[in-house]
Amino acid sequence: MPEESKFAGTLKRLRRASEGGEGENPTQTPDQPRQTSQRPSGKRSDPAWSPITILMRKSVKRAVRRRLEDEEQGRDLSTLIDNLLSDWLSRQG
Repeated sequence: MPEESKFAGTLKRLRRASEGGEGENPTQTPDQPRQTSQRPSGKRSDPAWSPITILMRKSVKRAVRRRLEDEEQGRDLSTLIDNLLSDWLSRQG
């Protein structure tokens, strides 16, 4: 008899669940929506922000991150860079 795959048990459970048997959550009825996380959405999901890549010396990055962490104002490196570049643009006229 051939040896059973390590995923065979999982596959069987998935097949049974898709047939309406095991695997359904008995405490959750179809009327109840799933609870979503209460975490605020971040910059990655905000269309106003766009990811970029820059080159920065490791020592500068490390020092800035430490200083921001010590300030405990919730700012991160991307917010600091955004603020600095926005200020520079406003000074340029």
